[in-house]
Amino acid sequence: MNFKNTDIITKFGQSYLPITLISIYAFFINWISANMGVMVIDTFSFFDSSFSIFKNKLPVRDFWAFTGIFVDYSQAFFFLVFGKSWTSYVIHACFFNILISLTFYYFLQQIELNKLYSFFYTISFATLCYPVSGTPFAYLHSFVFSLASIFLICIALKKNNPIIWFIIPIVCFMAFFSMQTPSAYIILIVIFFSLYFLFKKNYSKSFSYFLFGGFFSLIILFIYLFLTNTPFENLLYQYFLFPLSLGSERILSDPSAYVSLKDQISFEKLIMDFKYIHIFLFPIIFFTVKQFYNNNQNKLKIYNLIIILSTFAFLFNQIVTANQIYIFSLIPVLASILHCNLKKEKFNKYLNFFIILLICFVTSKYHLRYNIDRKFLDLENIDKSNAQNAKILDNKMKNLNWINPYHEPKEELLFLKNSINYLKQDNRKKTLITHYHFISTILDEDLNILNRWYLFGNDTHPTETHKYFPFYKNMINKNIEDNQVQVIYLLSQQDEILFDNIKNYFTEKCFENKIIVENRFSSHEIIECKK
Repeated sequence: MNFKNTDIITKFGQSYLPITLISIYAFFINWISANMGVMVIDTFSFFDSSFSIFKNKLPVRDFWAFTGIFVDYSQAFFFLVFGKSWTSYVIHACFFNILISLTFYYFLQQIELNKLYSFFYTISFATLCYPVSGTPFAYLHSFVFSLASIFLICIALKKNNPIIWFIIPIVCFMAFFSMQTPSAYIILIVIFFSLYFLFKKNYSKSFSYFLFGGFFSLIILFIYLFLTNTPFENLLYQYFLFPLSLGSERILSDPSAYVSLKDQISFEKLIMDFKYIHIFLFPIIFFTVKQFYNNNQNKLKIYNLIIILSTFAFLFNQIVTANQIYIFSLIPVLASILHCNLKKEKFNKYLNFFIILLICFVTSKYHLRYNIDRKFLDLENIDKSNAQNAKILDNKMKNLNWINPYHEPKEELLFLKNSINYLKQDNRKKTLITHYHFISTILDEDLNILNRWYLFGNDTHPTETHKYFPFYKNMINKNIEDNQVQVIYLLSQQDEILFDNIKNYFTEKCFENKIIVENRFSSHEIIECKK
């Protein structure tokens, strides 16, 4: 009996304890990060848009959403299970940090890295992955699913498990419908390596599973479009044509682009910003070239090549988008792969200790900068002690310590509280144009969202100078007319959303304008035009 109990404890310690500890750590490291501070335009991107699903107002069909559809629906699920609150919003991101961390740990186990090392690299990964944002973010969802597809294809190449081959296209599908990039680049890599190996004789059975996974994903998409009465034209313009126009402008360095690729090509941006990634990437490239040159018959060189190409894809996407850097979790991934190569090449084991010390340093550095100082939200140089509990707005927002790089927190929360009360007293059918995308949820009211974001340089939706503006304008007017909207409210940070920027979006509409708070809050009642 004692021997059996000892065996059970040993098995738990070896198999389940690391998984339990990783899950707990991944949850709480993200929880701590998420609850400190906001960058309004990013933090609340998927809050009200997910709530709107409960009011039968769907992304793409009813409002302009050129990215993040899967994020909306997954957040709606978390609202359903945990309640419509800030806490549910954070739990969503925590869950995905757990999910990708455990996938990474499983991947390391499959490529035969020591369990202790696997645990160490996974803890570093969990620290640097989703906590940089802390809340649901389209790029990070896409990044997480893209990484998962990379890990899964490496596992599939080793085990040739048909179920894993079936899952890979589904994971890629979820990555793409979280954000088109970097997922599109990773999907191309996955397809190339999948087809290369699946056409081989011993992989022929798995090929059918891979194809079935792809067809299954497409069927789910068309069933969704059919059941929700979402016009395919809406999906085509919002999710494909408009983003392609943005990407091509940036890559071709069009003068109208928000950021151009040629402006991003510098030693500082290409090398210094990603120096710790390069420190581990370049040795892996060296080992890969050596293994192919020597015609080594092992799959490690294939894993190396997949990781190298994927890293280049992530770097390219990060440079083109010019967002805050969110791919530092690649560092422990690359370090673990380098560790495997050193082991295979029988290098001195003390090199592994150097890698571990470097990972400890890098993880601590970026944890302090991004998770504690909140650099991703531009809060790095802001005194966090001034943060205010957002339950002042509503109990649904409790646990959020509100501090914003652009406004004093007490003043901003008072302004928002008064604004929410003002909206609550207006019983008319209304549209709220704002980046404070939590007000619909607080009021439990459909405020007829038009966009997820309102930037006026063709960056988030077509404006008058864009070739797809007629389609966008038609969609906006349909939203207003179908919902019998009587008044449009603008609520923003200082001078962020001005009526002059949007009034031309409405066809044959006249307005009676009222300033409630100068340059921040205004109402625009739709009235009959004078002839």
